[in-house]
Amino acid sequence: MAGTPTEEEPLRATRAIVDLDAIAGNLRALKGLLPEQTRVMAVVKGNGYGHGAPWIARAALDAGASLLGVATVDEGSELRDAGIDAPTMILGSIDPIEAQRACRLGLEVSVADERLLRAVQDAARAPGMSGPIPVHLKVDTGLRRYGVLPDEAVDLALAIARDPLLRFASAFTHFASADQPQEPFTATQLERFAQAIEAMRSAGAPPEARHVANSAGILGGWSGDCEIARAGISLYGVPPSEEMSLPPGMRQAFRLESRVMRVIPIAAGDSVGYNRAFIAERPTSAMLIPIGYGDGYRRALAGTSWVGIEGRKAPLLGRVSMDQIVAEVPEGLTVRPGHRVVLAADDPASGAPSIHDLAGMMGTNAYETLVGFRRRIPRVYLRGGEYLPAGSWGEPGTDDG
Repeated sequence: MAGTPTEEEPLRATRAIVDLDAIAGNLRALKGLLPEQTRVMAVVKGNGYGHGAPWIARAALDAGASLLGVATVDEGSELRDAGIDAPTMILGSIDPIEAQRACRLGLEVSVADERLLRAVQDAARAPGMSGPIPVHLKVDTGLRRYGVLPDEAVDLALAIARDPLLRFASAFTHFASADQPQEPFTATQLERFAQAIEAMRSAGAPPEARHVANSAGILGGWSGDCEIARAGISLYGVPPSEEMSLPPGMRQAFRLESRVMRVIPIAAGDSVGYNRAFIAERPTSAMLIPIGYGDGYRRALAGTSWVGIEGRKAPLLGRVSMDQIVAEVPEGLTVRPGHRVVLAADDPASGAPSIHDLAGMMGTNAYETLVGFRRRIPRVYLRGGEYLPAGSWGEPGTDDG
């Protein structure tokens, strides 16, 4: 690895390092768990789970992903603006007034009610629209979020299949608890979905493809004989839950780093931060690090978290501010402004907490933790062990949001 990004680059001291080789390797590893004919959807919603959606999309497509998954029309538009024209599916609900824009962008809409389906049908008939428009049918087999109930799915499937300007691209469902390996409800959902598909086929409206497996489904062997599987959190090298592990060779792509801005002498009785939440019982020294809850480094980490410096743990002192934290300098370590610190990494040698560590301290999961790191933290990209220079989409560099 070639050092760090050059000091000449106009970046914040705090930055997220995203390893695109890890993304590519993870995609290939997940494909290896699936039947050869199964296509992989790289899910890049939530700004690529906080990693930078266009960059992740390109790395995944280059590694063998066949299609992309987003949550909103704007997320799909960002990919199109970046020159990415791969099949891109909107996985969740959208307002019917967005249907025409989605279709003009070449995005594939998921429907679960007649209202949205009618809006897509109207969009397919708009002047200048070329078809047929791919449409996906979401079936609610028990998660009770977006989706049509199984016994109501046939009517929608028939409406899609009989419209010459639409293409019934897939029917799919989403598991509620596949990240709990012993949870029997996953099998129940699979059975409900299979019955819904059989009813569609019997009515003469079979979808072109089926997909049920999210990351937990892929890792748990629940993909079945479906034509598509969706790689979300696992694509980024993070297991869906602490009850599941990733195959050997998969690795986390995200690393959060910063630099020390000030070294602060602390006398016994000195307080640190708002409301004097920390009062020193002995002389020590502390270091100021430019990250805070305005970046998604949440206040709940105060008093529990730490940062890594020279492979050692440095506990936080006082409260997390909007833009800054203070950590104690480990005893015997000489620290100066500019010294690198690691805020999150999948590397015990760094001394830093993992994403799952941070999630536990914040009372949440790895998904929310990653997505919560905001775009004001610049993303810096690695490929082939080298930092990519900042620049155009053709030569990816940083994603400042």
